Amino acid sequence: MTDLDESVTTTHPVETVGRWIGPPDRPLMAWFTTPVGHTGTVGVVIVPPLGYELWTSYRTLRTLAERLAGQGCTVVRFDLAGTGDSSGAQWDADRLEAWRRDVAVAVAAVREVGVDSLVLIGLRMGASLAVAEGARLGTDAVVAWAPVVRGRRYVRELQMLGLPVPEDLDRPERAGALVHAGTVFSSTTLAGISSLDLATIGQSPAHRILIIDREDKPASTALIDRVTELGTRPDHRVLGGTESVLDQPTEYATVAEGVIGEIASWVGSGDLRQGTIPPAVSSALTWQGGTISEQVVRIGERQLVGVLTLPAVDPRATVVWLNSGSEHHIGPGRAWVEYARDLALEGYASLRVDFSGWGESPDGDHAPGRPYDPHCIDEVAQIVTGLRGLGHQRIVVAGLCSGAWIAMRAALSVDLDGVVAINPQLYWQPGDPVEADIVAETRVRRHDEIARIKQFKRWGVWSTLDALGVRHPGATWLRALDRRGVPVMALFAEGDDGLEFLEDRTGRTWGLVRRHGHIEEAVIDEIDHPMHRHWRRQGVVSTIRSWLDRVVAADTRT
Repeated sequence: MTDLDESVTTTHPVETVGRWIGPPDRPLMAWFTTPVGHTGTVGVVIVPPLGYELWTSYRTLRTLAERLAGQGCTVVRFDLAGTGDSSGAQWDADRLEAWRRDVAVAVAAVREVGVDSLVLIGLRMGASLAVAEGARLGTDAVVAWAPVVRGRRYVRELQMLGLPVPEDLDRPERAGALVHAGTVFSSTTLAGISSLDLATIGQSPAHRILIIDREDKPASTALIDRVTELGTRPDHRVLGGTESVLDQPTEYATVAEGVIGEIASWVGSGDLRQGTIPPAVSSALTWQGGTISEQVVRIGERQLVGVLTLPAVDPRATVVWLNSGSEHHIGPGRAWVEYARDLALEGYASLRVDFSGWGESPDGDHAPGRPYDPHCIDEVAQIVTGLRGLGHQRIVVAGLCSGAWIAMRAALSVDLDGVVAINPQLYWQPGDPVEADIVAETRVRRHDEIARIKQFKRWGVWSTLDALGVRHPGATWLRALDRRGVPVMALFAEGDDGLEFLEDRTGRTWGLVRRHGHIEEAVIDEIDHPMHRHWRRQGVVSTIRSWLDRVVAADTRT
């Protein structure tokens, strides 16, 4: 590593490989970023945050990994157990202890590549884990970015922002649990986090420490003082930009270039060695008592990156899960991971995949990915063609909100066996604003429009115009889908804006196409638009599975 005042100017082209790491019974998904054709002598492990911060920071942490690899480092980003693509469920016990072990697994994985020094970088709770585990793992340097110094305060934030899980006498693990943006925090996990206090660590986490605080938040004074007491004088920076990573929805989050530059300069450059990271891209997983397998794949001419979930038998059909909003391929609150694995137990394959500009896929000229990007429809065609080339014959495309819109639009030109459209908003048309919050932004903007739609519905205007052939583009679209005969499951949260629009503005066409039988409607009680109410998700996946069984699937189960 360089000294603090040494500038870093070397930039190597980089590549990223997805690998499973850790024990076979609980593998973790990791993304290794290295200089092309080489590994670096400086190893870096990036420990992610928890909850919604995992989604909003994803692009920034990928950019950080690429910047460091360009300086000659071998960089590993990984998903903690029960999060992201890693094994484990959100209701698993002792999650905090599991996450501590996961940091050690990631450190061991990067050391196996053959590095001379090791840096741990963590963001928020990831920073807390890096500080807590640094000394035990023998790290040379630790970067704590906006660390959670006292877990009790973090738990209070979760309790203010999250939703309590309704208690169920048949599900004792639910008692005292809460969900924040689809991420489950059980009472035992909350208690474990509450016990974290970086002001009481017994050893300095490393010989070199960088603590980065936000301009708009109190400094990590207790941690700085404690590390100093233990004999290590940390470098401390107070920087702007973190708010653009953590305080914005994924659609609005931007890369904190200033913070990334500071970290990259502080870590410094490494020497190069010939070699590449072996792509251990497949792993068996235990899920809900069954066994499935997952593979990292690249598909289509743009080499889009995804994770393919396979059942233990020949797949009855394959479901492609598209990006929702600007979130990467694990879906809102990790829903795509859970749905894919649930469906695999019923004989269905799934591909959760990133469009270009999202997640792990190449950026092309589409970064960062944003909802309704027009290139996505073309990429659906590439994905389907690629899957059929791999032997997947029955293919269903699924998405939420903008992903549902893309799936339904692609069905007009792509040969599909079905579409699962979760909360599609067919009032949205190219040129309309792209907004992150349906209730606080979109519904407010459409207030007058919604009132006018309801009034004209009461007067029968829309039905009359529809009968005369004067239709909203959404109604014209529905009729085109109906003529193509593509089976569509339109699945809505109770009271969702998308269903309200279909019933109020396109009611005559909506009733007609459903009577023809190609397009079906289902409503899930008490689920929210992004399906963050984790305890209601079983109704979603059960509805999808029943529809697949009835409409799409080949029965290959034995």
